[in-house]
Amino acid sequence: MKPVILNSQLNKNNLFSGCILASIAHAIMVAHYPELSYEHSWDGENYSVVDGSGGRGTITFKGNYFVGAFRNDNFTRTDIPTALDFFTGAPKDVLELAKNETLEYLLEEDEDGTTSPSITTAFWGDNDTVTSVDNIVRIVQCGGYLLERQIMESDSAIESWRDYYEMTSEQVDLLKSIYGRKVNNPHEKIILSKSEIEIIQTVSPEGLSESMTSFEELGIYWGK
Repeated sequence: MKPVILNSQLNKNNLFSGCILASIAHAIMVAHYPELSYEHSWDGENYSVVDGSGGRGTITFKGNYFVGAFRNDNFTRTDIPTALDFFTGAPKDVLELAKNETLEYLLEEDEDGTTSPSITTAFWGDNDTVTSVDNIVRIVQCGGYLLERQIMESDSAIESWRDYYEMTSEQVDLLKSIYGRKVNNPHEKIILSKSEIEIIQTVSPEGLSESMTSFEELGIYWGK
């Protein structure tokens, strides 16, 4: 298996920005749909995305690289024996990231009670390229479909998230505002004003709690 460069348009910065946009849309709208709280989450530099029909994945953004691994429970792979085999030909730093970070979010227990990472596709990249042992069709089949909106150009993605969540115009404007601040200063703490919090518009205690948690994972906090 020889890894191939998939897409020169998609790189670490573009993918990171798409995942941030997805997570901010989620943080705003989970206030209205707390039952969807599992769909997007951050743990440090690890972004995880899950759907309700057997798809899950994690992307780690660290240093010069990113590493993505996905599992589609509706798709069986017999051609690649272990999770680490999906990283054949990858740089040593990518392999270390996969082992120590990304794959830790995709562990499964087998019939013997042994826990190990279980994935159906993976890719890695840097600020220039994305590489995988799979082609793009196989990546999409095996879990990459979860990134449909995260790899869109930002304006198209915003419109798609608007439709997905049935966002109001005010909520879309809030999404654009927070997104702009976050991607321009990704490591800076952001405090939402009282008027911004009011735009989220929910009275559900569970929804408010989930929204606050999702924002805090991004380093975004609700002002008093």
